[in-house]
Amino acid sequence: MTVKQSLLLAQALVLCVFSLAGCTHNTPTQPAAAALAPPANAIPAWASDKDGALVPPHDEHATPATPAPKGLYVALGDSITYGTGVAQNCHAFPTHPVDIAEYCPDGTSYAILTAKAVRDAGIAGHFMNLGINGAKVERVIADELPYLPRETTLVTLYIGTNDSRAVRDPKVPIAEVVSKYEAHFDQLLGLIHDRAPKARIVLINFPNEKYLAATYHVADDVLPRYDATSQILASFINSHSPKYAVVDTICNPASYDNSLLFNGNVHPNEAGSAILAQSVIKVIKAGHPAPLPTSCQWYDAHTAATFAAQP
Repeated sequence: MTVKQSLLLAQALVLCVFSLAGCTHNTPTQPAAAALAPPANAIPAWASDKDGALVPPHDEHATPATPAPKGLYVALGDSITYGTGVAQNCHAFPTHPVDIAEYCPDGTSYAILTAKAVRDAGIAGHFMNLGINGAKVERVIADELPYLPRETTLVTLYIGTNDSRAVRDPKVPIAEVVSKYEAHFDQLLGLIHDRAPKARIVLINFPNEKYLAATYHVADDVLPRYDATSQILASFINSHSPKYAVVDTICNPASYDNSLLFNGNVHPNEAGSAILAQSVIKVIKAGHPAPLPTSCQWYDAHTAATFAAQP
């Protein structure tokens, strides 16, 4: 073998080694789909206290009185789901399923009270609360949905209060706020089905913010915008029935009773959370939930349709 042939052979071997090692730089590889999802039991950045540490369970040595039934209930939403406004919500909440009877037996948020009731009813023995303060629909998609386990059997979704606040700015058309919310809301429902195909999804509409607007310190000319937006979005959420069970809050007088709200704002206190949980549990347990109201002093479906048709 000549010197030239030896050099050519060596060059070929080097190229082969680089090729086998994946050293080419022309076609960057895409991350595997699994790498895009958080690892099992991953702790999201928002599930910690102000010092970055997880709050320990209410009683890490507690033992449930009865074995937890099968099933997993996951609460998705904003600060009302998170539990702002109640004294005991056991946060930062676990990012893996827990038995609520062991983890937070005396919690008083609506999501925890619902979790206790569905456990007692044998509907779902384990629970996760993924609610985030200040969340809009987009944040539920980005920061809550990745932690929704595939084995979830029940989901409650209470979201929209923060989305509707965009109408405070008179430069922002109501139609823009509505269309953005509706598109993201339906996208979220599809993604929940994809991630947890066996889950039953229960929706919760939200109160007419015109009648809560005093807590927001908004100008009088914003109140009609709140009124229109709240009614349109309530009508939109209600339109998902009967495919999805819907819990009504917009026509529930308790939603507007300041004695049931924490410091007179939008977050229910312990008593208000108990009433909200009762409404949610009633719908969850009902084989065929009662028809939703089409009118009350805070909402009218015909008016909502009229608002929605306006430019």
